[in-house]
Parts: sequence; C-alpha cells; structure tokens
Amino acid sequence: MKHSLIYSRLFLCGTLFLTFSCTAPKEQDKKKGETANATSLNKSDLKYDFAKPAHKWELPAQMIEISGIVKLDSNHILAIEDLHPVLYVLKLANGTGTISDSVTFAETAKDKFDIEDVALTGSTVYALWSHGAVFKIEDWNKAKKVTEYQTSLDKKNNTEGLAFDPVSGNLLIACKDQAGLEDEKKSTRAVYEFDTKTNVLNEQPFMVIDKKELKKMSSDTVKFYPSAISVHPISHDIYILGSKGAKCIAQFSHDGKLKSFNLLDPSVFLQPEGLCFDSNGNMYISSEGKHGTLPAIYEFDMAK
Repeated sequence: MKHSLIYSRLFLCGTLFLTFSCTAPKEQDKKKGETANATSLNKSDLKYDFAKPAHKWELPAQMIEISGIVKLDSNHILAIEDLHPVLYVLKLANGTGTISDSVTFAETAKDKFDIEDVALTGSTVYALWSHGAVFKIEDWNKAKKVTEYQTSLDKKNNTEGLAFDPVSGNLLIACKDQAGLEDEKKSTRAVYEFDTKTNVLNEQPFMVIDKKELKKMSSDTVKFYPSAISVHPISHDIYILGSKGAKCIAQFSHDGKLKSFNLLDPSVFLQPEGLCFDSNGNMYISSEGKHGTLPAIYEFDMAK
C-alpha cells in the first residue's frame, strides 16, 4: 500500500513535470508572437503613404533653404528659410508655390541668420533660431511687435524644430544635436517645452528620444537628427522629421512613447526640413532644393 502510494505520487509529479515542460515553450512562443504582432501594429500605425504624395508644389529658388512651414488656410502656407529673418506667405496652386507676401521681423547683417522653424497660434507667430532663441511676433502679418527670448539652449543643442502644442498651449522645441542632459549618450535627442505664458523654457525635457527605441522599428541603427516637429490636430500625436543622416519621420504619443517610424526616400526628400498639418490631419513636408533641384512642398493625406 505504501509502495503504491509512492508510485502514484511519482507518477503524478512526472505527469506535472511533463505538462509544464511541454506547455511552457508554447506560452513563450505565444508571448513572442504577441510581441511581434504588437511591433507590426506599431509599424502600420503611420497612416500616411510617403511614396504617394497627394500634391507637390515646386517653390521658387528664393526658397531653396526652406526650413519651416505652418498651414494658414486651404491654399496658403506660412514659411521661413534659413538665410533671412523673414516670414513668407506661399500660395499653393497648379503644382507651384509662389510668394504672395513677406514680413521681415528682425534686422541682421549676417549672410545666414539660421532661422529654423515657425509656429502659429491665433495672430501670433513664433520663429526659432538655431542657437536657442525664440522670436515672438505678434500681429505677424504686420509685424507690429517682435520680442526675442533667450533660452538655456544654444548652438550645441542646434534647435531646429518648433511647434505649437494645442494640448498645453505651449511650444515644443526639438534639438537636432546635444540633448542638454548630463550622462546622456551623444545619440540621445530631446524636446523641450517653452511656456508661452511666462516666456521661459522648462528646464526638464518634455520628452527624450533614445535611438534604441528607433532601432526596434527599423532594420538597422538609425542616426536621428530632428529637423522639424509638429503636433497632429486630431490625435495630438507628436511627429518628428529627421533630415541629416537618415531621412525619416517618427510618430510619438503625446506622452512620448514611440508609435511608428518610417524612412523617407532620399531621392525625393533631398533635405526635409519643414513639417505641419492642416485641420483635417493632412500632412505637409517641405524639402530644400539641391543640385539644381527646386525646393518643394509635399502633401500627404491621412488615410481614412
């Protein structure tokens, strides 16, 4: 009786061992499958076909270094270019963008002023200098009042992206180079928040971008240098354009989680520097001109 009980217990333990040893790998495989599916879903979350622009507008040579754009209305875009502290109103029609108006908002004797991006809220425009300064241009179409605000960011950070955030009512500033954080790797990028009420830059980054996260959604390590930033008007996701190194665009949730990543065709986007949306969520990307190719603006409609 005692031996029978021992054999029964051994048989039960053996059965349980075999059961767990057989089912555990299946559970692991299931989890791997779920992770793979999640990654695939994330990759497909980008709802724009960058191989098929809905429209393209070639721009005059005067805009060859177009660097920042914001949508004004159905056929006008407000733009800046690197060389001059000037706001340009571009009329988009019949495949061509023409300058319909311009407003100078600062005086300079420099050959290149390095104005990198532009943002709009109401009748106020903000323009970003690559050395970290923000220009606030009230009643922008008349340039009635212009105020320059210095921030703690400088040319080491190389501030190139500027966007108005409708969630907070503040500005987002993307650094192309150094993140401005101690003990961070050189490849780490940061986005800071500029408070439009106090006109002061928040000391802590709004979000930090680690290239390891980008690598998870690409086949290789990506050298990411943000050149523009914009907040989606419907989802409030944050889109960041990369120009130097990889021509690419990354999509983040508003709390900074990477949702999708896409490489752009470098033969089409010679140097993508400007990014914005219209109220319907359609995306616009501006690219500088190079090697005899004119600068251009591309429209990508959001998938329904």
